[in-house]
Amino acid sequence: MADHRASGDGVQHLHGLRLHAGAAACGEDDDGEVVHGRSVSLAVSGETPAWGCRGPCAGAVNGVAGRRPDPALWSNDAVSGRTYAGESASDRLERRRRQLLDAGLELFGTVGYRATTVRLLCREARISDRHFYEQFDSTEDLLVAVYDEGTARLEQAALEALGDRRGEVGDLARRGLDAFLTLVEVDPRLARVVWFEVLGVSPRVESTYLTRMQRFGHLMLDVLADRDDTAALPDAARELMASAAVGAVSNAVVTWSITGFATERAVVTESLSQFLAGAATALAHPPPGT
Repeated sequence: MADHRASGDGVQHLHGLRLHAGAAACGEDDDGEVVHGRSVSLAVSGETPAWGCRGPCAGAVNGVAGRRPDPALWSNDAVSGRTYAGESASDRLERRRRQLLDAGLELFGTVGYRATTVRLLCREARISDRHFYEQFDSTEDLLVAVYDEGTARLEQAALEALGDRRGEVGDLARRGLDAFLTLVEVDPRLARVVWFEVLGVSPRVESTYLTRMQRFGHLMLDVLADRDDTAALPDAARELMASAAVGAVSNAVVTWSITGFATERAVVTESLSQFLAGAATALAHPPPGT
């Protein structure tokens, strides 16, 4: 395979393509953002190749800046399928994805999403920059993946603590909330990603956040309503009560995390448990016309 080099005729060669002298090849600027070739003109019959460079400039060569080409062509691993040091191509891709998810949680949860670049992520993940684009099209895509994984961890912790959901509603709320809040306290990065860094990024991320929070609300409501004495709620009322439940818990977590978890977790757990137990009473005895 041809590499990046200059020939004696003053022409740059980029993966088998001849570029006019002085054209910049792919690279990154001081901020870690991808810088695509400047004023690049092809000297091979003037046509754009079918796939272009496999490095970070691939999107620019293909005419779509900042986007990767077909992943099947992007990755040497995907093409070759070769095994190195006992690790298959699919295992390498999975390992790099795991490293990027871990790096995303670390950086988004400490320095913040807006201060994080592809270069910083790859440095933290200990992989080369080009491998980022084997997994994600942008840092926003990685943020959504880290957010999804974080909220799944929180939900799983609560569900495992609830077990078969037997017991009084106050005890159930206490068990689920304590497991949930323990995870938040042990890993403050989680709270920052789940409740802070996803806000104001884009309509897509905002929609992901709202959908996931409403899902949390329904999870809490399902636990509270899973009782013989609970009245059925109209869909509209159920949606509003789910929003109210998750809103109360989320706002409490935000306040708790901003203060550096100054209040003992047991106090936070007990306060929110009492609130949710009160909501369960409302479900058992809804006002007329609800």
